[in-house]
Amino acid sequence: MTLSIKDFTTDAKNTSTDYSQAFRDAWKALCEADEKDEATSLVIHANETYTIQPQLFQGPCVSRDIHIQIDGTIEAPKMIEEWGDIGESKCWLCFKNVTGIVLNGSGVLNPHGEAWWSSVDHSNRPRAVGFNASSDIIYSGLTQFNSPKNHVSVFNCTNATLSNLHLIAPGDSPNTDGIDIALSNNVQVFNSSIQTGDDCVAINGGSYDINITHVACGPGHGISIGSLGRGGLNETVKNVQVRHCSFNGTENGARIKTWAGGKGFARNITYENITLIDAKYPIIIDQNYCNGGHNCKSGATAVKVSDVTFRNFTGTCSSDIAMKLACDKLVSCQNIVIENINIVSSSPKKHLSSSCQYADVVTHFVNTAIKCAIDEEPRPQARRRSMLNLRH
Repeated sequence: MTLSIKDFTTDAKNTSTDYSQAFRDAWKALCEADEKDEATSLVIHANETYTIQPQLFQGPCVSRDIHIQIDGTIEAPKMIEEWGDIGESKCWLCFKNVTGIVLNGSGVLNPHGEAWWSSVDHSNRPRAVGFNASSDIIYSGLTQFNSPKNHVSVFNCTNATLSNLHLIAPGDSPNTDGIDIALSNNVQVFNSSIQTGDDCVAINGGSYDINITHVACGPGHGISIGSLGRGGLNETVKNVQVRHCSFNGTENGARIKTWAGGKGFARNITYENITLIDAKYPIIIDQNYCNGGHNCKSGATAVKVSDVTFRNFTGTCSSDIAMKLACDKLVSCQNIVIENINIVSSSPKKHLSSSCQYADVVTHFVNTAIKCAIDEEPRPQARRRSMLNLRH
């Protein structure tokens, strides 16, 4: 048996009505179902639209096979004052302490985040969809518009698969990341389109075994490791694979960003088979990141960046700089491999340059020269016509 929201309300035709209580009742029925003779599935049909306030769908549940299929539309109130309490989780649709959930369908989630962007500081805005302290998650097929903050958050989770998602917000919408991952492992993101105003995907501290494949990013700020180490934190990221992705009109492409004064590491990271269309900064490592601040100073410590590969990049760059490795003088970047790179300017006859400081770099077949000694200040390198096969 499959449940419907209509099973929990007597007024399923009035889209101006708040259906928060109906969704809470539906979740209670799903979570308490014993899987034998009680329904563990809920469907929102294609012709249905529901407005709901922030919801916390909390476990642990009796069932480990909950299925919610959204083919219709779920939206938040358009006015901020109608949202009610966003709670400590600061999330619109939040799943916490749930093991075994499938959330899929062809429907739309619209939290009307545009009301928040200019009137509420980003630290106080809610995320649209959040998975917290959960495992065995499948999230697939849905389209999300205009989150107040990041569209999807995966926090302290294990075994999460996110696929065939369409995350959409204007390119100038503030802090509207596509997918943020933190303190999580065994996370797969694939076959998705992310067009937002910040990182398409951000992989933050405490995360490992992350695979991102066939993601079309742009507009946005690229697919980023970090930022890590803010405020002196000890944060780690390892075993990340980003493959067969594209960056179209993005601020960055493949980026690793760590704060001066931080601790920890980012290692065993690969960006491979990447297509660039007018990406501003296609390859960047910044070990002294300060989120657009000025007079950023080096700290006594830094997050160590090592064992990073950029392989098979092709396409166009909209700035003058194809690659920028800005590593820390005391810690430096170790074992950075750059190979099979063919990046050209978006402007005809314009040559690109690259810059590098304090990095141990190996290059093979790179069409824009990058020279970097471990103890050197940055030296911009003009584009060469010949391919490189050198160790610097």
